[in-house]
Amino acid sequence: MNEVLTSLLIEHEHIRKMLVCFDAQLAVFERAEPPDYDILSDSLAYCKDYLDVWHHEREDRLLDLLGRRDAGKAASLAELDDQHKGLAKCTVQVVRVFKDVAERGAVRLREELLRSGCELSNAYRHHLAWEEANFFPALDRTLEPDDWGVAQSDASRCEAAAHAVRNRYPALFRAIAEKI
Repeated sequence: MNEVLTSLLIEHEHIRKMLVCFDAQLAVFERAEPPDYDILSDSLAYCKDYLDVWHHEREDRLLDLLGRRDAGKAASLAELDDQHKGLAKCTVQVVRVFKDVAERGAVRLREELLRSGCELSNAYRHHLAWEEANFFPALDRTLEPDDWGVAQSDASRCEAAAHAVRNRYPALFRAIAEKI
């Protein structure tokens, strides 16, 4: 497998570990115990600041490269863009509810946070599985060496951003390290 795809799969594993940490804190919250709000807020910020801005943008550029080689194949995978937009919208919704809970703490808002948080987590899991089953194999079969060169330069910028983001969210990445 190409090193660009390998790096995306590694990122997907990091995302899954983030989701485990996020889900664990939602479970604590559901039991009406105090969760680690730093992990919850860091998880949401990671989705918003890194995944929506860098990771998904990188995948969207790969879809563009695929479209240059095989427009029909790219069109059949156009769902990727809808998934990325849906995840970004869902993340914004959860952030809004999270802020409301933090400010007002109402039971109805707590239930909404649990519902929307679980929805976000499930949507990410579905998205990762879909990409790995559909998108990545299409890229692997279709892109040419010069396409991978363009993708590698995107990967380098994305990895630098990922490093900076990891430093911004120490509670989350400490929790992820404990899951490894």
